[in-house]
Amino acid sequence: MTRKSEVENLRRQQRLVFRCVTIFLLDLVGRQIRRHDGDFTRAIVYMAAIQASRSPAASEGGEPPVRAFSVRAIAQSLALPYETTRRKVAELEAAGLARRDESRGYTVAPAVFEGEAYRMDSAATWQALQRVIIDLRALGFDFSQFSGGNTLGAVRGLAEVSLVDAVTILTNDFLLRVLEAGSRPHGSMLDASIIATLILANAELLTLDPELAWTYSGAETPPPDHLRTPATITSLAASLGLTHETLRRRMRHYRTLGWVKRATGGYLMTLDRLQDPEVLAAGLMIVQRFLQLVQSIRLLGVDPALVVAD
Repeated sequence: MTRKSEVENLRRQQRLVFRCVTIFLLDLVGRQIRRHDGDFTRAIVYMAAIQASRSPAASEGGEPPVRAFSVRAIAQSLALPYETTRRKVAELEAAGLARRDESRGYTVAPAVFEGEAYRMDSAATWQALQRVIIDLRALGFDFSQFSGGNTLGAVRGLAEVSLVDAVTILTNDFLLRVLEAGSRPHGSMLDASIIATLILANAELLTLDPELAWTYSGAETPPPDHLRTPATITSLAASLGLTHETLRRRMRHYRTLGWVKRATGGYLMTLDRLQDPEVLAAGLMIVQRFLQLVQSIRLLGVDPALVVAD
């Protein structure tokens, strides 16, 4: 299958994969937001710091060392203002999660990687990835149709790291890249996360129903309003670990933009917004990056066809 035909095939299954992948993404994002007391920006800065400290490039010849990172580099990677990023890094330092090295910048506190919370989080990440692979297989998605692109560079240096640690490193990179891609049509990483949560909540009846999931599986086959479930501000806030007031303000903003409408029982994303070419392009990018993630774990020796829940 050529790359062009592979992309066309993927577009025909884009919504089916996107829904399952969004469950995975929101599990990762929501867990971090709750860990940082509802502070989305601090949670994302922390994840970027973790990734900068333990990226595949840092993993030559065994257990990745803890590398230094600069506030400016984190700000640029997340497209955040320098001063905002500096404040959040200072908060991480005050919480004992980062420490200042005057000669090198900052490092994630070594105790973070040795702590029970990090080990539990890594295990939960691997379990969440297994679940989404299993859910997609149950819906009849065939991973063998897609190559996922060349991901050798992503796994270089991870051979000596435990599978769970390797998956955590790869998944954190996937999450940050996906949030970046989602921020382009929606305005920010926070908006991308909220919009994804709303789309998933609206698709509650379809996501794991094989018949409905395939009927409305493609980029050109959005589900009609009568099959979509309105979402409340309270439920969206709980899903992401954000405050009710944050969600209330953002939903009012989305309504002003015409992205969201009121419905009986909550809110729906408008079909015009769902079919916006920029939104569809971002969704396709997310799906492609997920398949690259799956290809990466395949190169680590994990066959997605044989994945079972722990």
